[in-house]
Amino acid sequence: MLKRLTALALLSALVFTAPPSKGDDNHDLDRLRDAVNRGEVMPLSALQEEVRRAFPGEIIRVKLDEDDGRFIYEFKVLRSNGRLVEIEMDARDGRVLDVDNDDDDD
Repeated sequence: MLKRLTALALLSALVFTAPPSKGDDNHDLDRLRDAVNRGEVMPLSALQEEVRRAFPGEIIRVKLDEDDGRFIYEFKVLRSNGRLVEIEMDARDGRVLDVDNDDDDD
């Protein structure tokens, strides 16, 4: 449990403090941080809990995108059966926008 919490804390820190690869990324992270502080966007930790409840497994990657002024999180979850699930969530309200199961290829 402690190992998982430590990994999640590091992941959360990386999302908000990772050095930008493009000039606009730093601006996007600032906008996201401000939106969380204003309560316009749910904190990543709350969204991670929702993902864990709905899609049990290990969250192995979190990616943040912005689409037309809307922040979207993409979570990659490794299920206990070895399958990978990709979940897109609206950062504002936690609504699941898309689920991509690699099971669909079978």
